Amino acid sequence: MLVRSTTQNAPRGVHKEHWIFAAASYRLVLMNKYFSQVRSRQGVLLGALVVLLLVLAACAQSEPASATEAESVSLRLGTLRGPTAVAFAPLLAEPGSLGDSNYELEAEVFATPDLLVSQILTGSIDVATVPTNLASVLYNREADLQLAGVIGTGVLYLVADSPLDWDDLHGRTVYTIARGATPDILFRALATEAGLVPGVDFQVEYAADQVELAQSLIAGRRNLAVLPEPFVTRVTKGSTELQPALDLQREWTRLFGAAAVGAAGASEAPPSEGYPMTALVVSTGFASEHPAGLAALIESYKRGLVAFAEDPAATSAVAAALDLGLDAATIEAALPRLNMTWIPATEARQDVEFFLEVLASENPASIGGRLPAADFFLPGPE
Repeated sequence: MLVRSTTQNAPRGVHKEHWIFAAASYRLVLMNKYFSQVRSRQGVLLGALVVLLLVLAACAQSEPASATEAESVSLRLGTLRGPTAVAFAPLLAEPGSLGDSNYELEAEVFATPDLLVSQILTGSIDVATVPTNLASVLYNREADLQLAGVIGTGVLYLVADSPLDWDDLHGRTVYTIARGATPDILFRALATEAGLVPGVDFQVEYAADQVELAQSLIAGRRNLAVLPEPFVTRVTKGSTELQPALDLQREWTRLFGAAAVGAAGASEAPPSEGYPMTALVVSTGFASEHPAGLAALIESYKRGLVAFAEDPAATSAVAAALDLGLDAATIEAALPRLNMTWIPATEARQDVEFFLEVLASENPASIGGRLPAADFFLPGPE
């Protein structure tokens, strides 16, 4: 609003000085009103500007800072405390991004298989490491999983106080754990293939668990037992009289090798010693929706295997720091007998099926009652 100056003469009867004063006062009132309106408009404009800036800031925060952040996906890994987790120690020690991928590793180490199984069945785990026969059991319980590959080819040994062969078992008692479990079934199957009759040519007795059996060997109360690593290393360190007398992985290859190669088809390379004991499984949904994430995990795992091979002392120390129940010296000493590896499902399938058939012949429940179908095995990349 513009304020016009006035040159009107004073009204009749009004003193000129009074009129001039009144007119000036009126002008001041008008000017003050004008500037008040201007300030009011400025206030409105300023308020609107502040609101606009706040909205823009909120939009900026709601949008990803980059395409990488927008594509970041969590990969939840579950593994078992002990030798199974050792293979993943380099990964567990550095959680976060898997290499240069957009996948973030969230790993958890479980003390017992039942705790891990419950997480698998509820879909709380994307990828897990489990015994291969347990993977078959879960599949037959309609769990949403596939076998991605084999990560371990056995850790079982017959520990004795002297070198021996199968024929030396005549008339003796062999101790093991868990009647009908994998160590018991494998040992019986191998002994049978070697020409012995368990329960006739030799006796089998069962200890409460691996810890109790190992302690009894060190104490000298027993002198012949089937044990897995790292207990083999513990008992041979605890008693200089004990030694791994029979490598059951090597015996598997020797006794079942021809059948295993036949099941796997013709191959120019000889089969590696051992059997597909431990597997990496992945939820079907994750494998389908995030093949790049699974591939990144596998590549990181394989780099960890290289680290163990190139610097076993340092990598064993890394594993020991993760509270896996093993000290660095035990891990390093056991490494040659942990048989950590990577065999994709496309290459391991028929060896896995043969292994499960052997277990099922002794105890069908050990694989869930039946062999898994073809879709149990994760297909290779197209």
